[in-house]
Amino acid sequence: MTLPVLIPVNRLEQAKGRLAPLLTEAEREELALITAETVAHAAGADAVILTADPRVIERMAGRYRVLAEDPAVHGLNGQLERAIARLQADGTVADRLLILHADLPLVRGWTIATLAEEDDGPGCVVMVRSADGGTNAMLLHPPGRFRLAYGPGSFERHAAAARAAGLRVVESPNRELQLDLDTPADVAALLATARGQQTAAGHYLLAIGADRRLAAAQT
Repeated sequence: MTLPVLIPVNRLEQAKGRLAPLLTEAEREELALITAETVAHAAGADAVILTADPRVIERMAGRYRVLAEDPAVHGLNGQLERAIARLQADGTVADRLLILHADLPLVRGWTIATLAEEDDGPGCVVMVRSADGGTNAMLLHPPGRFRLAYGPGSFERHAAAARAAGLRVVESPNRELQLDLDTPADVAALLATARGQQTAAGHYLLAIGADRRLAAAQT
């Protein structure tokens, strides 16, 4: 069963602001591109990139489907809901949709497949909670039954809204989807393991000396 994967990618100049103590603006933008490509590669042919950033469009076009944000719609939640409506209208989305954040350095194709196996049928919502209470991944079966509420603390808001709509909520323990790269502590967690160091984001962060900067900040 196909599982379309909607991946919102912020404008690069607005990405990863909480990493400013560790990375320069150019480095944050490059890291955002690298992780977005990692997530898109994991989703493969099912990836749909939602963005307004011309560099992201240029990098992704030709390999993945790209949806330009609607300039008449404000905010991530509105943009996602508009994109879902467009994908339903053209038949891309039928009964299931996975919304996946673009800053998940550990995600692989099998990670998505494992998450999909936790979907126990119609009326199920499978969610992955980030360390700060956000929603890193949300598999909707079906989409459109409750309003999206991304932002700080979104996991509990999404879970409450889903239950109020009569849906079953499954909190996935999928570790590959729990780690995002929002803060220097997240970068440290990624670089603390050999597996994290071997990711595309890990290679980049080591190449620019992020590990040395973290160590210096602790002395």
